[in-house]
Amino acid sequence: MTGSPSPRRHGVGRLIPLPADLRAFHQLYRPAYVRWAELHLGDRQAAEETADRIFEQLAAEWGDVLRLDSPAGYAWTVLKRCVLDAARDRGRRPVVMDTAAFETEALRTAVDPVGELADSLSLYQAIRELPERQHDVIVLRYCIGYGPSETADILGVTVPGVRSTARYAKHRLKESLGLATPEKEGGDDDPEH
Repeated sequence: MTGSPSPRRHGVGRLIPLPADLRAFHQLYRPAYVRWAELHLGDRQAAEETADRIFEQLAAEWGDVLRLDSPAGYAWTVLKRCVLDAARDRGRRPVVMDTAAFETEALRTAVDPVGELADSLSLYQAIRELPERQHDVIVLRYCIGYGPSETADILGVTVPGVRSTARYAKHRLKESLGLATPEKEGGDDDPEH
């Protein structure tokens, strides 16, 4: 399924072409899903297979998915569950923050690579401990490199929601890393962000 999703089988050997909106959804989101899965699984082939499983599941439920308030949000939930299942099937935990620490541009160009690595590992541990939505936004925005609009589309949320969530997450990260300023902004402890 690396190109367009394959037609579904219906009955005995009869192929049914996939709806155009599912093909468009696949084309729009598959690259992000593969990248997310690759970061968490540490293996490109496993990531592609996982993304294919996600789209097979979506194809089977597509009519119902389209009736949801946020098809992209639902698909994101399916993606995360499938990535966790794939990691478990491989006998490991998701590894996003372990491998990402070794792949940063800052580390490649650092005067003190060991110091940079220690800082990166501390940061990635702090990211790992963020609430789920904050974690997703930070990884998509700053580890993978999507903009606010792309991140919002992938998660099935609004751009202001992404910006707000990123702001709360960055504040939590600063606190976790001991970089927070003494003044406290109101509402930063909201668990929904």
